[in-house]
Amino acid sequence: MSNNHNGSETPYINCKNVVRAYTVGDHEIVALRGIDFTMKRGEMVAIVGPSGAGKSSLLNLLGGLDTPTAGRLSVGDVNLIDLKGQKLAEYRLRQVGFVWQQVNRNLLPHRSALRNVMLPMMLAGIGWRKRRRRAKELLEAVGMAGHTHKRPSQLSGGQQQRVAIAVALANDPQVLLADEPTGALDRSSAVQVLELIANLRERYGLTILMVTHDMEMASYADRTLTLRDGALGQDLTHSAQEAPPTLDGEGRIQLPLAVRSQLDEATRIAVEIRPEGVLLRPERADVDNTDAVLQDILPHKNHNGRGRLFRRRNGKSAKEVQHER
Repeated sequence: MSNNHNGSETPYINCKNVVRAYTVGDHEIVALRGIDFTMKRGEMVAIVGPSGAGKSSLLNLLGGLDTPTAGRLSVGDVNLIDLKGQKLAEYRLRQVGFVWQQVNRNLLPHRSALRNVMLPMMLAGIGWRKRRRRAKELLEAVGMAGHTHKRPSQLSGGQQQRVAIAVALANDPQVLLADEPTGALDRSSAVQVLELIANLRERYGLTILMVTHDMEMASYADRTLTLRDGALGQDLTHSAQEAPPTLDGEGRIQLPLAVRSQLDEATRIAVEIRPEGVLLRPERADVDNTDAVLQDILPHKNHNGRGRLFRRRNGKSAKEVQHER
């Protein structure tokens, strides 16, 4: 499926039939299957999908950390397929910035926030005074001016991610790649970090690709695409209320916004595995009361070979929503 951005503007990020396959022993594992999409400069796109869908593999390719098995891939005027050696190192250092979910991938534990932000500039050959000045400016921009001398262990999760964003922007990249940047944060901190990223995008003219399993976080993007089993699926930009339910790597079920809007934040949901499917209901609801059933995931398949999920009202199937599993 093509997920090209409509418009006459020349694409800034261009993925054309990108494939990434790995050989493990005698077996070939295909992580990405013919990825085809474009982004314009300054756009923010979110890619959602369950763990193992290929989201991180795609970011690694765009960041120059891995090479496609087949296809065409470019960022700006840089052809990533042919990029090697020093030119590849320069691309990774100067043209893209990364924000990861894990703090140990973002920050060095023995360095202060200030010195963490200064490090990429040192690797780029920038003088001490200039990199110190810019590091202070960036820490102020992310709301961490009062924590410049603290180490990561002295910061909260949200503060660590703010410093990580400053590190990612140290060498003034054009592209920011964010891999589950709010995945380890509480809801309040996650919202604050996403709002910060959105503001920095406007301030610095960033092009941002973010992968996540959380549709609420994806709502900050201009477009939202799905990735499942290594293939891009539907564009959810105009249908986020009915996004496919997903199960992440930690066992958390992400329900469509249309369902979550019916629930209070304190509502506890019981999950029952039944022969006919998976039943989700309020914990204290009468299981035989069909009015109380929120979602009933049925085992039969649609024409795409995927399960279907129905919202029940008085025992009747009201609205069908595709279920990712």
